[in-house]
Amino acid sequence: MTDAEAATAQTRSAGPVGRILKNARTLLSGKAAAGVLSLAYLAIAARGLGPEGLGALVLAHTFAEVIAGLARFQSWQAVIRFGAPLVRDGDKARLKDLLRYTIRLDLISGVVSVIVALILAPVAARAFGWPDEVRGLITAYCFATPFLIAATPTGVLRLFDRFGVLGWQLTLMPLVRFVGAIILWATDAGLGAYLIVWIASVFAYGGSLWWLGWRELIRRGEVPRIFGAAERPADKAWLPFMIKTNLSSSIDLMHNNIPVLIVGAVLGGASAGFLKLAHNLANALAQPANMFNQATYPELSKIEAEQGRGAMARVAFRSVGVALAIAAPVVLAYFLLRRVLAEVVGGEAFLPAAPLIAMMAGAQLFRIAALGVESAVLARGRAGWALTGQASGALAHLAFLGATLSVMGVAAAPIAIMAGWAVLIGVLLFALLRA
Repeated sequence: MTDAEAATAQTRSAGPVGRILKNARTLLSGKAAAGVLSLAYLAIAARGLGPEGLGALVLAHTFAEVIAGLARFQSWQAVIRFGAPLVRDGDKARLKDLLRYTIRLDLISGVVSVIVALILAPVAARAFGWPDEVRGLITAYCFATPFLIAATPTGVLRLFDRFGVLGWQLTLMPLVRFVGAIILWATDAGLGAYLIVWIASVFAYGGSLWWLGWRELIRRGEVPRIFGAAERPADKAWLPFMIKTNLSSSIDLMHNNIPVLIVGAVLGGASAGFLKLAHNLANALAQPANMFNQATYPELSKIEAEQGRGAMARVAFRSVGVALAIAAPVVLAYFLLRRVLAEVVGGEAFLPAAPLIAMMAGAQLFRIAALGVESAVLARGRAGWALTGQASGALAHLAFLGATLSVMGVAAAPIAIMAGWAVLIGVLLFALLRA
């Protein structure tokens, strides 16, 4: 038995909820450091650029994230969903076929993302009021989008329980931004310099993830042949599953990135900066929720394959309950300290973000429940229902945002997020519990 196989066997010896929490803690150790760094670089950028400048920086990165999210197939989910039974059965040949298929989709997605970003960049520049002197850098940002599409290596590392590696890799992007922001603040640099650092951080993130995933495949002797004719046909279930999860994740952008773009286009860059500040502060809750989801989905997939739907659903509900119980006191603390948090992180100019901080923290309770139930639905192989839930939630979200943004201002954004998550949870529960 190799060292990698021995580590996997040791992890599997724990109970299912214990494994989920262990893997989530491992990811969270890296994400906690990343969260601290993110708040630090955001605070520095806020003081160096002000609300308008920070809003422009935020909108540039969010634009790239949205394009990458729309182009990206969630191939990491396919690697876990279809790879877990292959690993269990020791079918290395078919696992290589699956990895070849997902890697090729990632490469195609990367090319498409660059083309779409270049086409839409002039439109975005006019909508968001980006200064003429940084529009060239916005174009350069378009070429970073493929490095936000590193799905297959993420799936490989999760499939083989390499959560420790993923944990520290998560710190690279915020570390680059933190170090760069200190230097830029000390030299009184402008928006263009911050954009260069943000672009470099994306390259560091995506490049390192591909390297780590490929190294893991080399260690296990499971490197697929990427180019040339396939030795065996692809499984007919692979592409439909990935199309559904791609559509689902694209709709999920409505809950995260697209509201920032809408707020920036309608209310201006300063409002987008306030919303981003609140969002990043709420990441102290959102990122543990994401890590919980990423640790839960592989484990639930294995339980579904080995023990069936009933055992998997019980583990899913128990895990969600634990996560909500942990998060609730932190949400209360955010509400009580909302003004202090806004001023400490952004400075006095960002005090208007205080109500947003409290509401965005409350929205994370909905997010935690939705992500946990969605993992269980995907583990059942019901990606179509996950798509239906995401679409229903997105429609509710956009309907509320469109109806209230002009009346409520930027405060409409977090309330709309909560409305969307609530609708999503209802649909997912129906999909999970029906026979």
